[in-house]
Amino acid sequence: MNCNDVKPGLRVKTTELGDTRGMTIVEKHLKVREEGVTGTITRHVPGHGGDVWFVRHDNSENVGAYSIDEMEPV
Repeated sequence: MNCNDVKPGLRVKTTELGDTRGMTIVEKHLKVREEGVTGTITRHVPGHGGDVWFVRHDNSENVGAYSIDEMEPV
């Protein structure tokens, strides 16, 4: 996905996860990251130039942080 394609409310499915080194995000958002999860984009992660977004997982209260190359629209 392109940074310009990602917006709050977009439905996505997470794909292969990459490395989180360099992500300055609260640990609780990193440890819930999962491949193959569907969810909804809530907002961008400040300080990451629009490349990292919060995704609220379906059927869960978890909100994970994902890079734009770790998700695809559904």
